[in-house]
Amino acid sequence: MTLEELKKEVQEANLVLVGIGESCHGEMEIFYQTLAELLKKKDYFIVTLQDRAGLEAAGFAAEQITAPLVADEDQSNWEKYLHWLGFTLNQRLCVLELGVGFKYPDIIRFPFEKTAYFNQKSRYIRMNDKFPQLSAEIAERGISIKENPVAFFTV
Repeated sequence: MTLEELKKEVQEANLVLVGIGESCHGEMEIFYQTLAELLKKKDYFIVTLQDRAGLEAAGFAAEQITAPLVADEDQSNWEKYLHWLGFTLNQRLCVLELGVGFKYPDIIRFPFEKTAYFNQKSRYIRMNDKFPQLSAEIAERGISIKENPVAFFTV
C-alpha cells in the first residue's frame, strides 16, 4: 500500500479512528503534520500512547485526542472518546492502527479490533514493523503493512 492508497481509504470513510502506539519513532513532527493533513475535514478521534502535545502542535483538536497513559490526562477525554465511538457503529469507519504493539494491547490493539469486528462497514489498516498481522475475524476488511508508520508517512 502507498500513502496515496491510504489517503483514498481515509477519504472514503465517514469516520476515522486512529491509534498511535509505542512503536512509532523517528521524525514525529513531520509524521504528525502528514497525519493532520490526511485527516483534514474528517470526523476523527485519536488514541495515543505517544505525546499529546506533539499532536496538538500539529493542529489536532485537543478534544479529539485521548492519551490514557499520560499522567495528567483528563478522564473526560477518555469519556469523549467512548461517546464518539458509540456513533461509529454502522458507519463507514476507517481504523488506522499505527505502531501499536503488545506493550498495552488493552488500550488500542484489542479494543480497535473489537470495534472493527462489530462494524461490518469498517476498514482496518494495521501498520507495524514487527506485528502487522490481522486477526482472522477482521482480515477480509483489513490491510496489513509491515513498516514503521513514521517512515511510511514521512517519505
